[in-house]
Amino acid sequence: MILTGTVRKDDRAPGGYEIIAKDIKVIQMAEDYPITPKEHSIEFLLPVRHLWLRSKKQNAIMRIRHEIIKACRDFFDNQGFINADTPILTPAAVEGTTTLFQVDYYDQNAYLSQSGQLYNEATAAALGKVYCFGPTFRAEKSKTRRHLTEFWMLEPEVAYIELDGIMDLAEDMTVYFVERILEKRKKELKILERDITKLEKIKKPFPRITYKQAVEIIRKKDKQLKYGDDFGAPHETILSESFNNPILVHHYPAGIKAFYMKRDPNNESLSLSVDMIGPEG
Repeated sequence: MILTGTVRKDDRAPGGYEIIAKDIKVIQMAEDYPITPKEHSIEFLLPVRHLWLRSKKQNAIMRIRHEIIKACRDFFDNQGFINADTPILTPAAVEGTTTLFQVDYYDQNAYLSQSGQLYNEATAAALGKVYCFGPTFRAEKSKTRRHLTEFWMLEPEVAYIELDGIMDLAEDMTVYFVERILEKRKKELKILERDITKLEKIKKPFPRITYKQAVEIIRKKDKQLKYGDDFGAPHETILSESFNNPILVHHYPAGIKAFYMKRDPNNESLSLSVDMIGPEG
């Protein structure tokens, strides 16, 4: 439909403006439009994705995603990072062999990238501060909001930085993203019926606790967790509910972290690692 008329500001209108129509031209009649006002499942909506994108909520999601991508690049550009794109087809696993998508590559095996980390680490040694941002693939068997077969991942790498500096960077980045969305996309958050008061509370500094302290907090509600166990989703929920902000958990036992995590020189059984755990994460 093409609508011709005069645009007039009106605070009562959903978008703040209304059109006083002079002419309406129908371009195409949609006799059996599949999306009705009732709730539909994702399985129903994905085959008609081109129509689903025209809905208010999907439109809002796309605009927020666009703003987050811009914020990623702006933040790291302002911090002096170099964007280094990494390959999508790789010859080996990065995050374990159980979640690999294998591809036939000229009679050899190749895999869809699980992470740009290894390439990033080599590039950081040359350029100092780098980041990559692109599609990542995991052949996940679980069907939860925490497991996706394809997603976009932001991966910064910094040469010659201490653990406190990494935590400072993670903190600054998170707060920047949240403030950017609250400033630029408040209308879209309202369309999605998002409670922004939770986002407005995200301020520096974030609580920083050791793995040992985290275990002590969790064991108040889950006695089965032992020191040396990795945290599952229920444990992370307990931690996130104990604080009003995202939290940084550091100094995990080396045995539950990847081999390439640097050891703490003061205690070789611990790794100089950190995870950020946030509400709804």
